[in-house]
Amino acid sequence: MSPTTNSKKRTAADAGLPDDNGAAVSNEDTTPCCWICLEEGLDDSGAPLVRDCSCRGSSGFAHLPCIIQYAESTLRNAQERGGAVQCSDICRGFLTCPNCNQEYQNNVKYEMTRALVACVEREVTGTGHGQELLHATALTERLFQLDGNKEGDKAEGDEIYGKLLALMDKMKDCDDISESFKAIELDIYASMCNFDFTVGTDDSLKRAEANIAKVRDICSAAGGDQMHLLTYLDAMMKDIESKLSGKDLQCEHVKDLNFSRQHYIDAVETLGQSDPTTIRSGVDLAAALYREDCTIEATRLLLKLVKIGRQVHGPDHNCTANVVLALTKVEERRVIVKSQKRWFKALRYEDDGSDCVLEGLLPESADDPKVEESGAIPILPGKGAAVIPSTDILPFPGTPVICHGLRLRGSSHLNGKIGDVRSLDVDGGKCLVHFEEEGLEPTVIKIGNLRVLFDLPEES
Repeated sequence: MSPTTNSKKRTAADAGLPDDNGAAVSNEDTTPCCWICLEEGLDDSGAPLVRDCSCRGSSGFAHLPCIIQYAESTLRNAQERGGAVQCSDICRGFLTCPNCNQEYQNNVKYEMTRALVACVEREVTGTGHGQELLHATALTERLFQLDGNKEGDKAEGDEIYGKLLALMDKMKDCDDISESFKAIELDIYASMCNFDFTVGTDDSLKRAEANIAKVRDICSAAGGDQMHLLTYLDAMMKDIESKLSGKDLQCEHVKDLNFSRQHYIDAVETLGQSDPTTIRSGVDLAAALYREDCTIEATRLLLKLVKIGRQVHGPDHNCTANVVLALTKVEERRVIVKSQKRWFKALRYEDDGSDCVLEGLLPESADDPKVEESGAIPILPGKGAAVIPSTDILPFPGTPVICHGLRLRGSSHLNGKIGDVRSLDVDGGKCLVHFEEEGLEPTVIKIGNLRVLFDLPEES
């Protein structure tokens, strides 16, 4: 899109872009503008500024039509240069923000893959194997974005599916592109698996099963390191088996802690710790840890992921927002109130730990759950919180705690040590605590010697 001559037009100096000599131009105005056409607000067609990448501040905003035209020009330039250019490099302008070098996401990625296919089919002419590889690459990227459960996506996906099968038949026996074809063949089958899974019918799920088997065969024959892809498809296979059988079979595998841990390790080794896919795998691992009452380890991991997400992708990026949401969940401190026989969220201690503030109004007795008047339990007026004696709360399994007041020779060394409650004996007033510090054995501790840990100390 060419800049238009209206009142919103900005110069390079306004936008803080380099001048004709390549020197950066200062810009005190932080109002977002399109980094391509330099206009603020809507473009002439009514398209708003969008930014779905890892750019920060006022940078990285653009009109979607501008991004598409910019990407189309990069594809044409790459085609004109010729030579040994990878298909992924030719398509890069449609998939990755040139400012932050991170992939587009959400609706921008959805629309850019649509535009990529349209551009390739419109402008890449000829019947050579190089053109076929490029066409297959574009179709594969698009198929990954389609949700077969949506009518429009289903129709488009079925059409792309057929095109990919025809292209693979043409390319599979071509010696001059054999290595390039092997590289993209895995992606094609993976995109088909993903699409078939989202369609969700018995026939499509069986096709996904067959394609997963093909991916495994290709990886086995190639002998390369495709552990992350195989782990992803292994989880999908369990979901497929569950859906086809009508039984909840996927839970044991997908929710298994060792599986989630290995999935995250594979992602870090294959993609790097700042890749959005790796961060999502980390969130899945934290969820698995939390389910197993390993809250301290889950919190440490999420704190690390929040820092990486904010530094690399920014606070508004999807992967960062998802980590923050998960962290908010695991940082809740759940306790059981003895007199109520149910759990509440603890907020903090007061009066040197003698009282605990709980979220929500507690009924006066378990027999009358609608009573919210002040009685034996003091109610904080207008704050939706109750204050009760700390001796009347029991930490729920998974709640981080810290030991104090232990005097016996065999347990006094645990004072000041932190850990997660793994099991609770309500009648006996005891908890089994697994400690964070390596070398400390799980120990049964009396409730009176434990305090809920609201904030984790820095790792030593």
